[in-house]
Parts: sequence; structure tokens; C-alpha cells
Amino acid sequence: MNRALSGLYWLSLILILLFITLPLLVVVAASLSPSSAVTFAPSDWTLKWYGALWANKWLNPFLLSLKIALVVSLLSGVLGALAAYAIAYEKCPGSAAIMTFLLSPLAVPQIVKGVAIVLFLSSAGFYMLLGTPGLIAAHIVLTLPFAARMIATSIYNFDRNLDRAAQILGASKWQRIRHILFPLVKPGVFSGMIFAFIISFNNIPLSVFLVRPGQTTLPITVINYMEYSLDPVLAAVNVASLIFILATIFLFEKLGGFSAQIHGGSK
Repeated sequence: MNRALSGLYWLSLILILLFITLPLLVVVAASLSPSSAVTFAPSDWTLKWYGALWANKWLNPFLLSLKIALVVSLLSGVLGALAAYAIAYEKCPGSAAIMTFLLSPLAVPQIVKGVAIVLFLSSAGFYMLLGTPGLIAAHIVLTLPFAARMIATSIYNFDRNLDRAAQILGASKWQRIRHILFPLVKPGVFSGMIFAFIISFNNIPLSVFLVRPGQTTLPITVINYMEYSLDPVLAAVNVASLIFILATIFLFEKLGGFSAQIHGGSK
């Protein structure tokens, strides 16, 4: 019986991994196609399509997406940490209601949020906020619930006995936060920041309403390109974006050890 369950487990795991990786392998193969038409000829594969990624057509949207994602991840981490501290550490009055309010944007489809933000900016006369400022604000609305919840979870799992011991030994509140609380909840902070970064960098439903002509993010540029052409350059852009995201996750992991948050501990 145990052998049958073990076999079923490994079979399910292999099928899930194939389901996830096969589409990615197809995109990678398409990015190496020797001709402008997407073909699968391993003997003639080439990397020439990746050279097109240095053109301003792709580089400028990438830099804009990178700038927005960095700002959004930083602000989401700071605001999420402050909110989580008040809710989970200080347990302010109405903390459950406040957390529910912070998570409420998750219940609204992104397209609805995008339309609502554009209508608000238009009716209030804030046309100058369309573009990068509007994108940053809208992405923070989208990513803040993830950051606040992950950081709050880390604080809820924080061992209060360590804080009490430091207090007995004469440590001030700031010293306890800096030397005890933050190092132990750092995985939660960085996990929230990396989620914010990925969501912001890859966002389409919100961004499509807020970009300005000539200032489009990389996902919007990819969508626009697909309307007129489907060639290996598009596959190369997606492969390069995937590699960049994986490298960013690796960097955040090295800085904050956010995988410890997944396993329920600290690094």
C-alpha cells in the first residue's frame, strides 16, 4: 500500500512538473529558431534573436518596468512592515478590521481597479499622474496586501519571549525592534518585497490603463507586439524576462532568506 502511494506521489509530481515546464521549453526552443518563422530545428539553433533585445524598442520598456518594480517593492515592503507592525506586534484597536481593509483590493478584479483609478484621476484633474506616478501608485494598491499579510504572518510567529527577555535586560523598544524583531521577521519582509516586485514587473491589467504613449512597460510592449507579429524575438524577450525574474528571486533570497518564510522559520 505504501509503495503504491509512493508511486502515485512521484507520478503526480512528474506530471505537475511536465505541465509547468513543457510550455517554457517550447518558448525557449522558439527563441533559438534559425529563421524568422518559429521552427524547431535543434541542429540550426541560434542566439541571434537575443541581440535584438538591446534595441531601444525593448530596452526602454524593460528599464521602465524595472524602475517601477523596484520602487513598488521598496514602498510595499516599508508600508507593509509598518502596517504589519501595528496590526500584529502592537495589536492596535480594530486590527482585524484593518487587516481586512488592507486585503480588500484582492477581492476586486485588476481590470476594475484599473478603470476605477483612471476615472478617479480623470475626474479629479490629476492627468499629470498618468504614466509612471500612476503606475507606481496603482501597483502599490495591488501589491501591498501581499506584503502586509506575509510580514504580519512573520510577526505572528515571532517568539515574544525573546522580546520580553530583551526588555528585562534593559533594551529599549527601538533596540528590540532593530536587533531582535527585524532579523527574525526579515524573511517575511523580503518575501513580501519579492512578490511585489514580480507582480509589478509582470502586470498587464492595471498597467494597460495607466501607461502613456511612448512610455510603456515591457509586458504591454509584448502584448502590442503580438498584435502584429509572432516571431522568435518575442520568445527571446520572454525567455530573457524569465531569466531576469529568476535572478532577482535568487538575489532577494541571498539578501533576506525569504524561503525560510515558506518553511515557517527564520534563516
